[in-house]
Amino acid sequence: MERDRTKLKQCEYCGALMSISLFGGVCKDCTERDKELFDKARSCMNFGERVLPEELAEKSGIELRHIQRWAEIGRFGMD
Repeated sequence: MERDRTKLKQCEYCGALMSISLFGGVCKDCTERDKELFDKARSCMNFGERVLPEELAEKSGIELRHIQRWAEIGRFGMD
């Protein structure tokens, strides 16, 4: 019988190993940092405005990889 193995991945910020099932791609230690950067990105958008990830990265100064990750997991549709 094969054991069920937890899939691991690295945190987007610190590189720590974490369960792939954790929401958002960041470890619990980096969650606050991720929230702060996300809030900064959201503040660079007007209500209802649609922008390309590259445009938002340029406007906010936040790395494109983070903006793409938030878009992939649907963060921009959340309040």
